[in-house]
Amino acid sequence: MDAERKVKNNSNIGVWQRPNGGLSMIRALSIAAAVFVTLLWSSSYILNQYAFAEGVGPFTLAGMRYSAAALTLWVVLRLRDRKHAQGNGVHEDHSVHTEVSQGKWKLTWKNYLFLGITGFILAQGLQYAGQFYLTPMQSNMFLSVGNMLFLLVIDALWLRELKGRATFLAVLAAMAGIVIYYYPWHFAQSSLIGISLILLSCVGNAVHLTYSRYLLTRKQTAPSALVLTPMLIGAAGMLLTGFILEGIPPYSLKLILILLWLGPINGALAFTLWAWSQKQLRAYESSLINNLMLLEVALMDILFLGRSITYLQAGSLCIAGTAIVAVQLAPLLKKHKQ
Repeated sequence: MDAERKVKNNSNIGVWQRPNGGLSMIRALSIAAAVFVTLLWSSSYILNQYAFAEGVGPFTLAGMRYSAAALTLWVVLRLRDRKHAQGNGVHEDHSVHTEVSQGKWKLTWKNYLFLGITGFILAQGLQYAGQFYLTPMQSNMFLSVGNMLFLLVIDALWLRELKGRATFLAVLAAMAGIVIYYYPWHFAQSSLIGISLILLSCVGNAVHLTYSRYLLTRKQTAPSALVLTPMLIGAAGMLLTGFILEGIPPYSLKLILILLWLGPINGALAFTLWAWSQKQLRAYESSLINNLMLLEVALMDILFLGRSITYLQAGSLCIAGTAIVAVQLAPLLKKHKQ
């Protein structure tokens, strides 16, 4: 009886905890993997600047990167399916696949097209176009604050999960951080173009995330269906846009190496590691780790591109980062109070 009670108590312990309440190995690895992914994603801002210097346009670069990432993901998924089929037998694998497909809502080409346009052509293509006119530090700050702002706007119009004065004050603090960063407010025309493109990409990202959540929760769509096909559609659209607006880029060994890193490593590998870490970490923990990019991009911008930053700008980054963290922690704090 005591042994049975002990087993039952241990079964209630999360995978992230040891029985004595300490940090488990799998949780430590998950945190390390998530932090490593943020470093990879932060390095993309720097690598994009090197790629722009090679003469490639933003839409062409984004299209080539996500084409390489989609190809890598397709190869990985094919190898995984083949291994699964060999391990379980063809008949068993077919029955499992049939069961899963019957339990999931099948996406139409219109769904794939909408996901590809919003999540990649708008969210990624316009983001790369904005990075072309801004520094990595500026791009990341506007992207972080813009994503938070537009997600809150959509939440207020539809889901209405985040309410209260604290969230509103945090948004104002994040906007104040941007205002302080640009003091004394001498905007060049290129900066205004870059800021506008980044904010438009945030709209596309917010719509994409909201629609993806709708498909996952309301339609019970398989998560894997939301990635590969929309990515291929988005990559093709960005390449076509790039070739029309920017022309065929001058290829070089440096550009090819950058693309091989951005696609398979910063794309496919980073996505796989991040998805694995989400199984072990709570949602707010992942969000907090993701906010490390605000600091990481700033440091990489200084170290690799020789950018200088004033104490006032450093303080504004801290204000914006703290405000974003406050918005993400608001639901958790509200839940604890209840």
